[in-house]
Amino acid sequence: MLINSKRSAQRQPRRLPKQASLPSRQQLRSMYLETEQNVNALVELPFGDPPESYSLTVLRERPASGCQWTLYRGEGPSSALEWSHTSNDWEHIYSLICAQFPGWELKGKVLVEGETPAVRSGDNHNLLTESGSFLPIKSTLEGDLRNMQVPNLLQSISMGKLTGRLQIKGKADTAMVYFVDGLPVHATMKGIDGDEALIELIGWDEGQFCFFPEPKTDMKTIKKRLEFLIMEGCTFLDQYKSLAGKGLNFDAIVVRSHERLTEKEFEELVSKGTGIDLESQKRFYVSIDNHSSLFELLRSQQLSKLEWVPILFNLVSCGLIEFRSLKQHQTLTLKPERTSNVDWSQMRLAEKALLRPDTGLYTFPAFLYFIDKEFCRYDRFDRVFSIVLLKIGLIPTDDGRDTETLSSSGRKHHPLPIRAVRAMGQTISRIKRQIDVLAHYETLDYALLLPETNRTSAENFVNRLSDVLKYMAFEDIESNYVDFSIGLACVPDDCQDLETLIAMVHSSMEAYEKNTAVT
Repeated sequence: MLINSKRSAQRQPRRLPKQASLPSRQQLRSMYLETEQNVNALVELPFGDPPESYSLTVLRERPASGCQWTLYRGEGPSSALEWSHTSNDWEHIYSLICAQFPGWELKGKVLVEGETPAVRSGDNHNLLTESGSFLPIKSTLEGDLRNMQVPNLLQSISMGKLTGRLQIKGKADTAMVYFVDGLPVHATMKGIDGDEALIELIGWDEGQFCFFPEPKTDMKTIKKRLEFLIMEGCTFLDQYKSLAGKGLNFDAIVVRSHERLTEKEFEELVSKGTGIDLESQKRFYVSIDNHSSLFELLRSQQLSKLEWVPILFNLVSCGLIEFRSLKQHQTLTLKPERTSNVDWSQMRLAEKALLRPDTGLYTFPAFLYFIDKEFCRYDRFDRVFSIVLLKIGLIPTDDGRDTETLSSSGRKHHPLPIRAVRAMGQTISRIKRQIDVLAHYETLDYALLLPETNRTSAENFVNRLSDVLKYMAFEDIESNYVDFSIGLACVPDDCQDLETLIAMVHSSMEAYEKNTAVT
């Protein structure tokens, strides 16, 4: 009945009923399970309508062997082999079929003449027409990044010359890449877009992906060719992994490997590296004080991840810097005991009176005292500062609890348990400076005072804080049920009096809540 496979032609297959639609996940799973129960038995599923008729077969020759999946175009003696794969991953076979037949499920569904497709609406992946009607769009390619790496996924879409939107949901963010005839034209993620977003996306190794056939987008932020971006992305990923293997993390203390180094000697050493911009390397190297963490260094510089990773990689590769854990650094820079007669325990007792004993955080009145003093420093010496407002809680579930807060955007929260508040405080303390103040704010919210921090540095801190909160694991609490909102305001960048500062940080949080979905 089938040609191009002599072994298959010799067997009488179990032929499943023919269908017009593509094979579903459940059908592929059932075919796979049938091969486990009936080794050396061929299972065939015909699908499609003439002239586009196909047959998918699967065969397992030995109990421990992989399944041989084969797709034929047409039926009977005139059929022709399309492809053949050996795999026990029926999800991968499903992805291959979807990639080969983009838009199959949309046959017969057309827009009314004269209507222009607009952007998608909601999570149902619909197209909204100008008449106000919705055209359902189904994904034609789905899978898991653990089974298909991002470079292979991008190349598959490119080879298929697909037009539409690739959506990848990672652990803490969602990335979108838009294609026109197989060419990526626009990408966005984590507040970045274009080439930079696509290069960082290539480093993702966890997440679920879907491709939706959609009309061409007018957005064009990607400038380079896909093959060059993939090469850059792989290089970037290799550099980042190399740094991580040498102890890189945001809490690591960055120290110079040479006590004294002339500018000429520095230039000679970095010239042996990867050819990164010399001035950028100099500025970063000069900022290293042998006491600040990587997070503190990045906080004061306007560098994207795609900029600072190559700089650090080159400085490490050329033997100019190294990373130390905080414990290592404290051991190596241990100061002699104080020899004065001052009883510093009295200071600790005074500080203890400002802390809530159940959480270890400063009280709300103490926070107001600190920002008042910080404002006096600004008023007298023009010293900048910022405050960050943080609302974090649990998304309500049907558990019978009735204690909840309601944000201005209508998002409801249950307060965090005390043990979770303590864990949050300890985590944030690892990324803030000693001079920064973390405190309770009013009843159920939290706030940070950041002295000597302008708006740019404060925004860098908020981005890092957001990443930390997204990945933070609370004991006995699933991360999917934790929601947070962040507000930011700065003196004098945003305002020059305390009352306006407080009002602006609340407005900033309301804007954040309206522009973000519940995590």
